[in-house]
Amino acid sequence: MSRAEAGTWAVLLVAGTIATPSAAVGQDADPPRHLVGLWAAERTFGPDVSGAVTLRREGADFWAEIGGHHVDVRLEGHQIRFEAGGERGYFRGRLSDDGGSIEGHWVQPWNFRSFSELATPLTLLAQEAGVWTGNLTPARDGLRFYLKIQRQPDGRLGAFIRNPEANIGRFYPIHDILGQDDALSFVDSEGRTRLQGIYHERRGRLSVYFPLNGGTYDFTRVDGDRASPFSARPVGAEPYRYRRPVEAEGWQSADPAAVGMSEGPLQELVRRIASTPIDAIDAPYIHGFLVARRGRLVLEEYFHGYSRHDPHATRSASKSVTSTLVGSSEHAGLLSRDALVYDAMGATGGSEDRDPRAARMTLEHLITNTSGLACDDSDRDSPGNEDVMQNQEDVPDWHRYTLDLPLVHDPGTHAAYCSGGLNLAGGVLARLANSWLPEVFREQLAEPLGIGVYHMNLTPTGEGYGGGGLFIKPRDFLKLGQLYLNDGVWNGRRLLAPGWAAEATTPRSTIRDEGYGYGWWMFSYPYEGREVGAFYAGGNGGQYVIVVPELELAVAIFGANYNQRAAAAVSKYEYVRDYVLAAIEDD
Repeated sequence: MSRAEAGTWAVLLVAGTIATPSAAVGQDADPPRHLVGLWAAERTFGPDVSGAVTLRREGADFWAEIGGHHVDVRLEGHQIRFEAGGERGYFRGRLSDDGGSIEGHWVQPWNFRSFSELATPLTLLAQEAGVWTGNLTPARDGLRFYLKIQRQPDGRLGAFIRNPEANIGRFYPIHDILGQDDALSFVDSEGRTRLQGIYHERRGRLSVYFPLNGGTYDFTRVDGDRASPFSARPVGAEPYRYRRPVEAEGWQSADPAAVGMSEGPLQELVRRIASTPIDAIDAPYIHGFLVARRGRLVLEEYFHGYSRHDPHATRSASKSVTSTLVGSSEHAGLLSRDALVYDAMGATGGSEDRDPRAARMTLEHLITNTSGLACDDSDRDSPGNEDVMQNQEDVPDWHRYTLDLPLVHDPGTHAAYCSGGLNLAGGVLARLANSWLPEVFREQLAEPLGIGVYHMNLTPTGEGYGGGGLFIKPRDFLKLGQLYLNDGVWNGRRLLAPGWAAEATTPRSTIRDEGYGYGWWMFSYPYEGREVGAFYAGGNGGQYVIVVPELELAVAIFGANYNQRAAAAVSKYEYVRDYVLAAIEDD
């Protein structure tokens, strides 16, 4: 399914017009009462290729062993490329000058979690003459659904769906279950059928067809939901007691008292998250909560089956990664934020018809959302709206699509939230660095920060998507906040020029009632009778990296309240204010 097809399905689902394969069920049908309870289903769609990878070279012959197959390898200069075959993915990378390693990325095919290809780092090290080996860890492509069926006050059966990966249940706003014998219809509050399924009583299975998400899922009952990731923590478990995080992945840890914090409020925070009832589609759904103070990790807890080893979607929070790449590349001497966008992209065709103001647009305008282009994600009718851009198929090159948008304001004079603009910033960055955006990220940020596993979204033309969507481990994303808190230094290594962090987190405009800098948002918290300034990277669903410089504090939060802004914001505002700030004893 293409991005455009996925968008079409979403529109049809919201409109309640999807026709499912099962026969319609009468509105007065009465479903079996013993369906009450929690049901779970999971499907895995790949990846087909993972694990050990070996490259061998004998004279002019060069081949790879991957996914149980031998495939030919193409070597042009130091550039290496090979494919798994059957559209199962491909590798692109570079042989080091001394032949000791091959660094690159494995490009994983389109998948249901990202609706795009994904680039994952892969390093192969020389083991002996002509032999290089490594291990591929691509993104898991699969979906889990939980179906909660409960008896309503009027005696009817009601239900809702939760999906930990992307909160896909929001596309299926079911309310009641209607059925007769083994045929069931799941209808919304207005009586429109959203899903249909079949109950196999003898097998204890409930099969439901999801048109947007890969077809039929077979649900089985979760016994008492005690060990199910549907709940934040296992039902009936002992009350949570604080645990100091383990030291790993470049982080030192500390007990709260060692960094001027109290253990009690942090413990109460975790208990509150763990006890949050999952009784509706819009209940707060937090996957991870991390707190660092004075450069040391003091809290790290995960929920709903997630762990520190799982790369998590960051959505638009990784726009802050794109802007940080601009800063790190400028510090490395690869570019200037004053670079002219159209010159850098070689956009000379049709220049005689182009608005002359476009020639003044700089990379800085893109990362501050002040390009002046007709691009506003908050306006569904804007031609540069991210959904419009991604669902159209006439111009698969999204850089070109954005460059061809009309200007509606002078660059630098008007702010509008524009994912296409940040993606174009990634394109300018890659052009000026004479590289591929995933490679720029690996060299400029991932390796210096000790980030080993990540997955970057790719556009239809195979370019890295700078507008959001990076999958990254929670600890690794928190490093971004600590990097800014340390004025561009991580573990003694300077990645950003002195002062860049302060410039990037100084408001350049106001968007959605908050300050906006270089890909970062600014706001404040009430604290001990005053306001303390904070800045954050924010993404759909409740993905946050929040920094409070005055309190030497960095927080990372991950969740799945996608397209539920109020539910997602509970963690950013209430949980940080009432528990994390309350835990600080000295400032």
